[in-house]
This record gives sequence, C-alpha cells and structure tokens, in this order.
Amino acid sequence: MVTGDQKMKELKVDWDVTRYEVGEVEGIPLTKEICDTWDKIWAFQAKPDDLLIATYAKAGTTWTQEIVDMIQCDGDIEKCKRASTYERQPFIEWVIHKTLPTGLEGAEAMPSPRTLKTHLPVQLVPPSFWEQNCKNPRREIQKILTFLEKNLEKEVLDKIIYCTQFEVMKDNPMANYTFLPREIMDHSVSPFMRKGAVGDWKNHFTVAQNEKFDAEYKKNMAGTSLTFRMEL
Repeated sequence: MVTGDQKMKELKVDWDVTRYEVGEVEGIPLTKEICDTWDKIWAFQAKPDDLLIATYAKAGTTWTQEIVDMIQCDGDIEKCKRASTYERQPFIEWVIHKTLPTGLEGAEAMPSPRTLKTHLPVQLVPPSFWEQNCKNPRREIQKILTFLEKNLEKEVLDKIIYCTQFEVMKDNPMANYTFLPREIMDHSVSPFMRKGAVGDWKNHFTVAQNEKFDAEYKKNMAGTSLTFRMEL
C-alpha cells in the first residue's frame, strides 16, 4: 500500500504553491480550498469512538497529537513512527495540494477507532461529532490519560513525557512536518516547530508593528473573554 507520505516523496509535478486565497464560512475566514469543499466537511460522519483533537492553530496541537498517539500505543516509540502526524491523525478540513489526499479523505479511509484533528471553531465542527458525543481532549498528559481511561506504568509515562518534549519532537520527522515537500513548507524560511517558547515576537516586531498589532487585536477581540499569554 502506498502511503500519503510516500506519495508526497514520489510525486513529480510542477508545484504551484502560493499564498492561500481566503473565503468565509459563516463569517469565519478559511482558505478557499476549505470553502470549496465545505459541504463535504460539514457532512462528515463521525463515529462514537472517534477522538477529536480540537485546538487553535499553533497552540500545542502537534504536541497533544504526539502525546495521544504515544498513550494509545502504550509508549511504543517505533509504532509511533509508523507514519507522519498528518496520516496518523487526519486534519479533517485541510487541503494541502490538489495532487494529495485531503484530510477528509484520510479520515474517511481510516478504520476505527480514529483520532482526528481540527482547527475549526466550535460552531463549525461538523454536527455529527456532537451527535455522536465524540471525545475531545485538553492538555496535560495526566488529564489525557484519565480522559482516555488509560492506566500506564510509570516507566511508560516517563517515556511519553520525554518523547513529547519540544526538542525531541522537533527532531522527529514524523512529527515536525519535514516530510512535506519544500514547495509546500519551506523549513529553511521557518521550521514548523520553531522554539516552543512564548515571547519570541519581540525578536521580530518593531515597536511600531507591535503597537499596530495591539490596536487591531483590541478592536477585533472586543467583547470576548479570551486571553492569551504573550510574555514569558
């Protein structure tokens, strides 16, 4: 069987990857590719034993995915290297490139029990997930263990804690997205897993840029209770 990763490596096409065009679904900006397939995404059929990892982008998603997979594999490191994160836990709404399987296709082809990923806001999560009451984990490893009703030996838990450290995952090609062609994600510009620390914006924003960002943030987030930590 040819995996999605193998297909990515073997494809010999003229990549035409530019900045994604943006559309909207119910007022939420999404890439045009997602908008074009929205009917299929919204109609996606969840199953009762699905596990959905739902997060904001760049909020520890890949870290959580690796923790969950290691728990499900009882800390078997080699088993966790069986495929990339994108294949192990399909990103249900994502469309990387027209020549590659979509996250939706990956999810639909996966046997149960499935672990899936989404960055969709709560109101856009396909209704079948709510109808099936699928699991939706949060953060800390111990909470995830309890949530998954798993009881692991201390040695296995210690192994998971070590293998899901940022620096370890950063060097793991099955988790750091280096399996993607350079035309899709150029890690020489910025690696997918950069520093794993809060506050690096100070090394990139000028005072004027930061003031402009703060003004836009205050305007667009008015009326919400969301707060984010932007300082170390």
